[in-house]
Amino acid sequence: MSSHGQHAFIAPGQGDVRSPCPALNTLANHGYINRSGKGISASSLIDSLTTIYHLSSPLATTLVAGGFLSCCTGDIGEGISLDALAAHNKIEHDASLVHDDALPGAKFAPTQVNQTLVNKLLDTYPDGLGINDLAEARWSREMMLLQEKKPKLNVVHEEIGHGEVALTWLLMKDNTNVVKAKTLRQWYGVETFPETYVIPTEEISLEMARTVSAEIGRIMKRHS
Repeated sequence: MSSHGQHAFIAPGQGDVRSPCPALNTLANHGYINRSGKGISASSLIDSLTTIYHLSSPLATTLVAGGFLSCCTGDIGEGISLDALAAHNKIEHDASLVHDDALPGAKFAPTQVNQTLVNKLLDTYPDGLGINDLAEARWSREMMLLQEKKPKLNVVHEEIGHGEVALTWLLMKDNTNVVKAKTLRQWYGVETFPETYVIPTEEISLEMARTVSAEIGRIMKRHS
């Protein structure tokens, strides 16, 4: 992959839109999908997910279909805008690791990264995060909902949360199976490809993602 030339990092400008997902925002910031974040076709999303992140076609298709079916409010043939994926409690959910919760009654959640949450996450895990750490971080954020007297995540959004950190681990782990703090700061905090990122040599399958996601869930239950 290339992060230079036509695929150099460019932060979103005025009128550009982004989602709550660092993986998709990074693709837009590097021009692998429309830099504006608007009118993105299902085929271009699937192609980028399989090419740049080496997700299997079934996994990429499942993720993209879920986004379109849940959040696309117009003609599917015209594509989707990334900010549509911020529709609250569709795919997006409270207790994001690095985004604020949706305001009460809001139809859409914030898409801007909360750098205070990024700093807190990385200060807690300065040596990076393995599977156990990612599970603990998710559990801690979900416990904050109870402390703030907000509704607990439902089962569907709990599973989505497990899946998000599972993909983070599968995509960004190093050869010690740890996602380094610097890697997360660049991907979560800046929404750019980390300096150390290389396309995974092993295709990330739907079954692989499900297995790691289930393990995240089991670890979180042990914390509870």
